Amino acid sequence: MTVIAHLSDPHLDGSPRRLRRFQAALECAAGLPQLNAVVISGDLADHGAAGEYEQFFDTLPTSPPVLVIAGNHDLTAPLLDALGNHGFAVTLNSTLDIAGVRLIGLDSHIDHHDEGILGAAALDYARTQIADSDNPVILAMHHPPVPVGHHVMDRFGLENADDLAELIRSHDNIVGVFTGHVHSALATTYAGVPLLGAPGIVSTMRLGSKTDPVADLDAMPGLAVHNIDGTSISTVFHYLSPSAL
Repeated sequence: MTVIAHLSDPHLDGSPRRLRRFQAALECAAGLPQLNAVVISGDLADHGAAGEYEQFFDTLPTSPPVLVIAGNHDLTAPLLDALGNHGFAVTLNSTLDIAGVRLIGLDSHIDHHDEGILGAAALDYARTQIADSDNPVILAMHHPPVPVGHHVMDRFGLENADDLAELIRSHDNIVGVFTGHVHSALATTYAGVPLLGAPGIVSTMRLGSKTDPVADLDAMPGLAVHNIDGTSISTVFHYLSPSAL
């Protein structure tokens, strides 16, 4: 069994409130009886500022290994600088092999845009990394390729979802997709494999397409815990209690 803690959307901005929510979610993950890896699927920083990335990387645990993915609030140049300064590969497409599973993080963000796209570099990287592995493969990215029933968030999903579907259908060893972006737990099937989105850390998307505001900042942060056994994935969504903050 491979156990992966999946966090998303901390939106760190230098404030102690957001930092504490992120720390509490990481502490919750660290308390699992088994944990092989952590995936953080985007919007690491709120404004893409260097200081926000310092706060983010200084908060990460030294173990287990962490796969970091860019989101629409992230900015390429300062994030790449921060990755290099903290011992990560200086790339926004990256791979983590852990406990018989290959995790492939793909960059779907576009600087200063809310919508996402998997560009040619990300798709080519994915094909190479998938073909090079005999293990089950999980793809992780920020933007989900499916609508979630919210008229604001559904304007800013993955614009080339068909390219992702073709990639999945072309490779039998892809067993799942992890996403973030919508600040809500998400579970569906896409191109024949599970698509699983982590809850938001900084906030939770309001139901019913309420736009004033879209996000509930008082809702408790959460995370997804994925248990992978061969080609099977079971996921539990955890939400923190107020006492954790």
